[in-house]
Amino acid sequence: MIVLIGPVLFILLILFAIWQQKRGLAGWKAALLVIVGTGAIAVLSFGLLIVGFRNFG
Repeated sequence: MIVLIGPVLFILLILFAIWQQKRGLAGWKAALLVIVGTGAIAVLSFGLLIVGFRNFG
């Protein structure tokens, strides 16, 4: 499930940044949005892994 959630969230993040840039957001702010969003997606993915394997073994 994590394998599917990460790429879908990343694609949605890219599309959101492009949409915001077309609405007038500066290019560096759109890039910052992608960088922060990518970090959030990574933390979410690792958090789901930790929760999933908490009682493993």
